[in-house]
Amino acid sequence: MTQNPKIYRIDKGNRLLKKLKTTESVIEKIINTSAIANFNPESLKQTTIENVNYFLYIFNINDFVSDWQEFLPTELTEANDFTQQKLSLILFIETEFDIFCIIGGNAYQIILPYIDQSFGLNVYARIMKPESDELASIKSRGITGAIVGENQQFRGKYKIIDYIKFGKIPQEIHLRLSTEISDLHFNFLKNKPNERIQVFVGKAFKIKKGVDFESLHKIINELTIINELVPSDYLSSYQEITDRDFIDNFCKPELMNRIYNDIGNIDNKNLSPHNKFEHEFTNPNNIEKFYEADYYKLKEKDEEKGYSVFKTVSDRTEIYNEVLKRAVERFGDNDPFNFKVFLQGVRVTCYQNNIKKSTVSSGFIFHISTEFPVQGKPIFLIDTKWYLLRDSFINDLKINTEHILKTYATPSNVLSLNWNKNVIKIEKKYNLQYNGIPNYIVVDTIIADGLELCDILKYDDENLYLIHVKYGFSSNMRELTNQVVISAKRLKESLGTEEKTILDKVYSCLVAKQHNIDNLSLQEFKNLFNRKISYVLAFTSHLKEDLKVESNLDKFTSNIARFSLIQCSSDMRTNYYNLLTYQIKRE
Repeated sequence: MTQNPKIYRIDKGNRLLKKLKTTESVIEKIINTSAIANFNPESLKQTTIENVNYFLYIFNINDFVSDWQEFLPTELTEANDFTQQKLSLILFIETEFDIFCIIGGNAYQIILPYIDQSFGLNVYARIMKPESDELASIKSRGITGAIVGENQQFRGKYKIIDYIKFGKIPQEIHLRLSTEISDLHFNFLKNKPNERIQVFVGKAFKIKKGVDFESLHKIINELTIINELVPSDYLSSYQEITDRDFIDNFCKPELMNRIYNDIGNIDNKNLSPHNKFEHEFTNPNNIEKFYEADYYKLKEKDEEKGYSVFKTVSDRTEIYNEVLKRAVERFGDNDPFNFKVFLQGVRVTCYQNNIKKSTVSSGFIFHISTEFPVQGKPIFLIDTKWYLLRDSFINDLKINTEHILKTYATPSNVLSLNWNKNVIKIEKKYNLQYNGIPNYIVVDTIIADGLELCDILKYDDENLYLIHVKYGFSSNMRELTNQVVISAKRLKESLGTEEKTILDKVYSCLVAKQHNIDNLSLQEFKNLFNRKISYVLAFTSHLKEDLKVESNLDKFTSNIARFSLIQCSSDMRTNYYNLLTYQIKRE
């Protein structure tokens, strides 16, 4: 009999486990703190094989109420229990330094709060051979670009060394290990001399073939050996922070302070760029279901220690604002302690209209991904994990950013108006200054088929510039670069058709909103797009002094801005159109 188990590692540094001295006490704590099981000492069985202790815990879980209960008339169902049960188990494996575990049934939700979230990836980092290992698929979390989460599959013998890691944090990888590593660590699993072992790595480590218990025991022994090896930093430009004291004493308090200090920007976010809390908001466990939800219920803790809904919204971009407004409504804007406690108790649940049960749910704070300095170092919070950017990579970012800003500068006559933030508060008003100037068409707020083509069109006899405008060179550059790539993709698709209907719709919207169209007919407007097309990233300095970004990169500290610019430049030149940059003068 064989199984194909995923192997997890228990994080003994977890705040609820770190003071426990024995594996038995760790097991009891994990079981008892779950909402679906209670620890029963008689259900725990133990055996020892070659200094490895195995503990098996078996229990039944009430999985869900069968749909048949709602289908059948109550006369048939009232005397029957339609709750379906499932046998579940957790196999805990104690080695000299670690506690591993394997699950069966519905036990994953019990161990999830206590597992090392990067265990499988960390194992792979110790045995990887980038020039030889072959990728089958990889799921990654994007820090830059239009794609927040990405799942890619690869044909043929696609090597790890060919994978573009820039701006991405790998989450799950399916791959074939090199012949060297397959022989060195997993030779006992090979059926043929030239076989290369296939593995899955993420939160767990999994050999992608059935193994018996004897082979499982050998895998555990190999994992113990592998964990002593020095990890490679090749796979990602980011280094996960595992020092819990540093996270608890510095990172988390700074996060809460930044959210609290953002109260002044509620419903008015564009007016305080220096104090604005730049962040991304998405569910850390399932980005797809969060983005695809039809509506969201915002829940707060009530006096019964349960949860009650205080707001339902259909637009995910409103969630952060609504939660902060509720916190101020409850505790005012001068009670930071209760404000922060409230935020930590808020949950965001996602629903689709045809599904009664929440599709995904998580704490409000867990939805926030952001970047800020701690002790002078750039710290990233991505999907509840904390990261440092490797020093060597920060230097490369600065060099590449400077190169792009200096090499791909926009001609100075493309944008001529300065931006005084004290007079012109928002981007829309800056853009509208060009309305009526010859050879300019303001497209800001013109939405056609869900697309905002750009903020400003500028043209001459040979060129057409699609200008996207943003105040500041900070993490909001990510939003700007996302808009550029989405626009370029849709425009290229449309220009590849005979009808070019997207241009018809943009023109109609311009006319309907009475924007100046420079006396162009529809056909003349469409003919503009036969000229050389360039996209322009136009931004300002957000510092008190109006410094040039390209000459003062150490003062413009947002690595997300640097990432976004470099990634966007690469995407645009590879797939779409020329990308230029322009810094708008402030005074």
